[in-house]
Amino acid sequence: MKHFLHFLFRADKTNVGDWWCTPIRYFPFKPSYIGDIVNKSIPLDKIKTLIIGGGGIGSDFFKPYLHRIKKANIQNTILWGAGVDIKVDKTKLLKSEEFDLYGDYFDFIDEVGIRVYSSPQKFRYVPCVSCMHNLFFKYRDVKPKNLVGVYNHKRANLFNSENKNNFPTMDNSGLNLEEKLNFISNFEYIITNTYHGVYWATLLERKVIVLPFKSGLFSFKYRPEYCYDGKISDDLMSKAKSYKGTLEEARKLNFDFYKYLADKYDLV
Repeated sequence: MKHFLHFLFRADKTNVGDWWCTPIRYFPFKPSYIGDIVNKSIPLDKIKTLIIGGGGIGSDFFKPYLHRIKKANIQNTILWGAGVDIKVDKTKLLKSEEFDLYGDYFDFIDEVGIRVYSSPQKFRYVPCVSCMHNLFFKYRDVKPKNLVGVYNHKRANLFNSENKNNFPTMDNSGLNLEEKLNFISNFEYIITNTYHGVYWATLLERKVIVLPFKSGLFSFKYRPEYCYDGKISDDLMSKAKSYKGTLEEARKLNFDFYKYLADKYDLV
C-alpha cells in the first residue's frame, strides 16, 4: 500500500521525550508511514507529504538526516513542534542566554511549526505536541506532596561531587510517560536540564529551575528560573514561579496547526 503521508521523528525508545513527540500519536490522519529520522534505509523519493518532528532535531547531529530530506523529491515538507540546539556542552553549564535560537536547520521546509519561542518569532510557534496526551490533565490536578524533585538528562548529570544533593531524582530514559508525569507532579519545584523536564513541569504548573547545558533550554515562552553555578539557593527558589493555563494554550496551538495543515494539504 502506498502511503499518502510519511512521519519521521527520532523514534528512540530510550528517550521518553522523543518517543512521545510525533503528532501521529494524537491526531487522526490518512494512512501513514511512520519511521525514524535517522534510518537512512527509508526511501524518500516520490513522497507527497512528509511531517517531520518533533524532538530536538535542529542540531548538528541531525544535519545529515535533514540534508537527505532536503535533497529528496518531496512535494510538501512540514515541521511539527521540533526544537533547535545550536550549542551543546554536556560537561558544563552555559552562562549566557545570548544564543541563536534558530540556525538554518529548517529553512528548506515548506511549513515550519517550531517549539522555539522568541521575540521576534522567526517561524510559527507550535509547542511540542506531547501536550496532547490526556495524562497531563490527570497529573496537573495532583497536589504536590514534596518540595523539590530533580528530572535529569540521562547523559548529562545535573549534580556532581561539588554540588551533590539528596533530592529525589528521575531521568528521561525509557518511554513511560506516565511514570515521568507522576514523578513531576509530586513536587512543587522541579530542577531539570532537559527540554521536556521544563516543558512538562510547566504544563503541570510546577515551578521550574533549569541548569542549562544546551541553547534550546533558553527557548521557552514561559521562562523558568536559570541556575548557572549549580547551587540551588533559597533566593533562586523564591524567584521561580508557576504559570496557569499553559496546558490549554499549548493544546490549542497544536490543534490550530493540525486544522490548518489538514485543510491545506488534505491530510484527513
